[in-house]
Amino acid sequence: MDIKNAWLLPIKRYIKNLLTRLKIIDSRRKIRKFNKLLSIAEVNNKFPNRNLQYKYFHHFFWNLSPGWLKEHRHYFSQDMRGFGEDAFHAMWYFIFSEFHPKDVLEIGIYRGQTLSLFSLLGKNLGIETEVHGISPFTSSGDGVSNYLKKIDYYNDVITNVNRFNSPMPVLHKGFSTDEEMIKVIRSKFWDVIYIDGNHDYEVAKQDFDICSQQLKKGGLIVLDDSSLYTDYIATVIYSSAGHPGPSRIANEIDEAQFREILKVGHNRVFQKIN
Repeated sequence: MDIKNAWLLPIKRYIKNLLTRLKIIDSRRKIRKFNKLLSIAEVNNKFPNRNLQYKYFHHFFWNLSPGWLKEHRHYFSQDMRGFGEDAFHAMWYFIFSEFHPKDVLEIGIYRGQTLSLFSLLGKNLGIETEVHGISPFTSSGDGVSNYLKKIDYYNDVITNVNRFNSPMPVLHKGFSTDEEMIKVIRSKFWDVIYIDGNHDYEVAKQDFDICSQQLKKGGLIVLDDSSLYTDYIATVIYSSAGHPGPSRIANEIDEAQFREILKVGHNRVFQKIN
């Protein structure tokens, strides 16, 4: 040891420990701002940035959400049962908790992750929700999506819903552009519509145009994969900003008719105001 510099060692240790403590304090401070149950309006006020909103819902899912919500997400994250992201489960929890939707429609079901979540949310939050889903129940894809072959999608959805002992949604077999499916969309006015079907612009645009006509005033349309042309930056490996078709549609929405009330990753939530 260099005797001349030995006196520096305690100072160096002190500075190192101090910097470590400051980093811990800063980390706790950053986490603390997310560690609160907020309303949707408060989320928008406190975290206007898209990336901060995503972080808030991601944190909420892992640290503040009920166990049954995590269990549902865990089940669908296994064996290619579903896509989506952890933050989306938290987003839907907030939407159902605050808006108590009665009539809910999903276009594009795949293996039933979001559809069964709607039913589970209604059951566990004490909401009399009637859930409908439109799907061809085949592996048909679009310009950006490919799906598993050799799955009986219809019975697979039923199995996955029953896994959580939730009320069975009303399943409608067909493409959203089929006349019979358009009749289903136009059969009532909806509180919440989730558009997650064909991602090609022309099809998704038709879905939005018809659905927006059948949405109640104050109701919500959630567009999947629609943040490509925003400032959202994916920060986790399984996250993305979306695809061109839905993202273009989201940017074309008339702000006199709809206002964006949430932006969680590639999901954008619009409320009908007129």
